[in-house]
Amino acid sequence: MQPRRILLFIVVVLLAAYAWYRYDNRVGRRLSETVTLPEAPKFNLEDVKVLAAVDAEYTKLVESIVPSVVSITSSGQILRPMPQTLEDLLQGTRRAQMLRSTSLGSGVIVSKEGHILTNHHVVANMSEIRVQLTDGRNAVARLIGSDPSSDIAVLRIDEKNVAPLSLGDSDEVRVGQQIIAVGNPYGLEESVSRGIVSAKGRRTRSDSGVEFIQHDAAVNQGNSGGPLLNIRGEIIGINSAIFSVNPQGAWQGISFAIPSNTARQIMESITSRGRLLLPYLGVGMQNVNPVIAREFNLPDLSGSLVSDVAANSPAAQAGLRPGDVVRSFDGKNIRNAEDLRNAIARAEIGRAVKIVVIRQGQQGETTATLVEKPVQPAIGRSTQP
Repeated sequence: MQPRRILLFIVVVLLAAYAWYRYDNRVGRRLSETVTLPEAPKFNLEDVKVLAAVDAEYTKLVESIVPSVVSITSSGQILRPMPQTLEDLLQGTRRAQMLRSTSLGSGVIVSKEGHILTNHHVVANMSEIRVQLTDGRNAVARLIGSDPSSDIAVLRIDEKNVAPLSLGDSDEVRVGQQIIAVGNPYGLEESVSRGIVSAKGRRTRSDSGVEFIQHDAAVNQGNSGGPLLNIRGEIIGINSAIFSVNPQGAWQGISFAIPSNTARQIMESITSRGRLLLPYLGVGMQNVNPVIAREFNLPDLSGSLVSDVAANSPAAQAGLRPGDVVRSFDGKNIRNAEDLRNAIARAEIGRAVKIVVIRQGQQGETTATLVEKPVQPAIGRSTQP
């Protein structure tokens, strides 16, 4: 009987040990799995030479441009109305309080002297502007000038050994070409995104509006003022806006950049003259529609209709009249009112330009010398913060 008990005891112990072993494995305390990792990727670099070369070139490009992009933090005081109390309503008074406002954005260094291009809305009404470089330096920036209508602002920092990027020719930008956007989205400094040019000539409807380059590189809050670059590392635009139906303004694949030629013109005017000079012709303009084409005996819908002419303006002195249709301005074909508005904005003040018009079905030419626009956009110039 004794041997049976001993045998039974041994069997019970073995079963308990086996059960514990199985439990231990299930909970992962003594998990032992065979894991065989691949020794090499499916392709070596010799198999994907072209892709490897492209990858290396993009890396080299990004390494060369990122040091020129800066993060901008600006702050100021704003006066905000307070909710009216019953006593305020009875006395007819309004109360307000001063609140501190901050703005986050991006910029790009464009000169050896430390000039920076950014957006007007990044620094508008701000009393203190600080710039952080990629090497960790933090500098106070001075607002040299800005133009609300184009959303371009020029800053300057007094720092040595800065790395400026060159401005490319935005007129040479082609739809479909590869582009890179760099900025400070949501405070994530030195963020890089890549895409293509989706469209050109996206324009606003205001008289002083500019055309935009549309692209699909990711642009979010904080990217404003950062550069749009081509594969040569040239600035071809300054990121300014996105299209979004999201209430929070989240990016949805459509971004807009101010062309570099527009930014260059504004910057040169501000830095050379101390203020922004805008060319002025003195005409109201609108697109040609079928009704206008029939009324003025036009062969097609191309051109910009002159809706009115300001007294004593260059247009008046050149003999332009309401009803004229501008087909060419300074050698550039005019398809619509936006084309004419853009051509005037790029014209040089004080230089005579040839204008081709159709008047009562007949084509003619005249010459106008553009002057400085009488009413200037607000130019902000800050004191030392």
